[in-house]
Amino acid sequence: MSVEDNTFEITFLPDNVKIQAEAGESIMEIANRGHIHINASCGGEGVCGRCQVELREGEVTASPGLYLSEQDFAQGLRLACRAKANGPATFYIPIESRADSTSFKKATKAEESLEVEARDPMVRQYNLEMTPPDQADNAPDLDRVSQALAGQGLTDLDVELGAIKKMPQILRNENFQVRASVFFEPPLADPQRPPYGRLLALSKAPLDETYYGLSVDVGTTSVWIRLVDLATNTVFPAVGDLNSQISFGEDVISRIVYASKGNGLQKLQSQVIGTINGLLARLEESYPKFRENLFLITAAGNTTMSHLLVGVEPKNIRLSPYVPPIGSWPSIRPSFLGLDVASHTVMKIFPAVSSYVGGDIVSGVLASKLHERPELTLFIDVGTNGEIVIGNQDWMTCAACSAGPAFEGGGVKCGMRAAPGAIEEFHYEPERKKHHLGVIGRGLPIGVCGSGLINIVAELFRGGVISKQGKYVEGSSPLLREGEDGWEYLLAPAQESAGGRDVVLTEIDIENLIRAKGAMFSGYQTLVEAVGLSMGDLERVIIAGGFGSSLNLDNAICIGLLPNLPLERFTYIGNSSLTGATLALMSTNKWLTAQEIRSKMTNFELSETPGYMDKYMATQFLPHTDGSLFGL
Repeated sequence: MSVEDNTFEITFLPDNVKIQAEAGESIMEIANRGHIHINASCGGEGVCGRCQVELREGEVTASPGLYLSEQDFAQGLRLACRAKANGPATFYIPIESRADSTSFKKATKAEESLEVEARDPMVRQYNLEMTPPDQADNAPDLDRVSQALAGQGLTDLDVELGAIKKMPQILRNENFQVRASVFFEPPLADPQRPPYGRLLALSKAPLDETYYGLSVDVGTTSVWIRLVDLATNTVFPAVGDLNSQISFGEDVISRIVYASKGNGLQKLQSQVIGTINGLLARLEESYPKFRENLFLITAAGNTTMSHLLVGVEPKNIRLSPYVPPIGSWPSIRPSFLGLDVASHTVMKIFPAVSSYVGGDIVSGVLASKLHERPELTLFIDVGTNGEIVIGNQDWMTCAACSAGPAFEGGGVKCGMRAAPGAIEEFHYEPERKKHHLGVIGRGLPIGVCGSGLINIVAELFRGGVISKQGKYVEGSSPLLREGEDGWEYLLAPAQESAGGRDVVLTEIDIENLIRAKGAMFSGYQTLVEAVGLSMGDLERVIIAGGFGSSLNLDNAICIGLLPNLPLERFTYIGNSSLTGATLALMSTNKWLTAQEIRSKMTNFELSETPGYMDKYMATQFLPHTDGSLFGL
């Protein structure tokens, strides 16, 4: 300990990261400050028990609490959110408490659907050829540039101060032969009048030199970015990472709560900005100096994530009457937010429909082309805040379902995200009363991810181990036992798990899944019936988001998550939020279409919609109290 400043060192293993701390700080706070992630579904409120760490050396102020047994405590386990530092200490973060971003390290290919009718981005470039000044013509530099732009039909342009400051040097370095980058604020001016825009920068000619745009998907769990050459509409592979805000809560509600405390808002903004800056650094490894030629960013995220990205207080999003501060965002200078990009870069953020149907869904509908087709379509983005859209080219209704974190492994005793070590596949043999596991990465299991949870419950339900009420059937399997949280099914014993602990599925886990799937299904029903239709009238079901890529449709229908429709009506479209943002990046017309999509959506607040709670209660069985909905 330093006598002068009363600080000491906390060491985190296995990464051997050392962080200076002060007495009274929680181990979670110290880890967050050093960008060490420890799982915490509740955002450090002490009500989830997932932030368990092992004290190897030193002492902290802590007690067992609700989530640690006396034996666990005696063996050194502590909750990081409740343990307070009081001197030098060393902690080991167990594998089940760590975030694994392995699945983000490999860039994803560009989707085949990234096509636009014409190359009309919001930023365009023009070659300017001007006569250098002399004694006979000593007009100011800006007048000379303005005249050259007017010669190409561009009049009444605003000019960035940064462009003016650099203008004298770039003009003379290039002998007054330069490239002008102009941003046109959508909607574009009336075609009968000269277009209106803003001169962002002057740079070295020729015009055919590459210039870039960047699309961003700001997700609750992950952040993805994609670089596009706006000169040719060449789309490069996307790169992503965990949203480092997850250390402060795994759902939007916990982050809104955290943002309202002290400097919580600043911390959350700093975390997501840091995540994006880390991804920009990765891009630079493949595309050196792209930042100086990056002029436009389009970003899509749910309503809360968009506010946290910009640093706007989101607390009213969760308070009735659920009014977000901003629905349609003005153009923003991302460098002002702390993004490591040039000052001339402009950012456009997709507009939100409501507090819980955000720009990511507007972007997703744009990508899905739901708004262009006549078929009655259900669009689903399954997550902690599941969003749904029902409609076609003529009309659209939308709603958000508070599904909770079960689909992403939260609220589940041995739950985890879809990362190496997660049980994803499960096959049960009723005759032999045995099961087979499929683990991501093909190693030993650590826990269960969301898609794995669905597969396990569906298989055990079919096999007679789980009843329609979501309870274990006593005597149905030798792997059933009474645990500390009630009845549980043993998926993998400690000696066959990576964490050295039994991997189990409890009845409480099943209840959480039933609540989550029920929130989604009752949402579909409410929207469909609100327009005088039934589930059988759905002609297409589009599933978006990372969760859908590993979803077993038969099993999802079996437990009542998806409607009982022919499998050929289902389509998975991946990260539709990033796809839509990329389309809008390449085409002003696509951006304007997104604004039209938003204006056509009728939002339903399900909690205040008559009949919703009755429908929700009817879903609290497997698959549903009305078996006819599932051919039973």
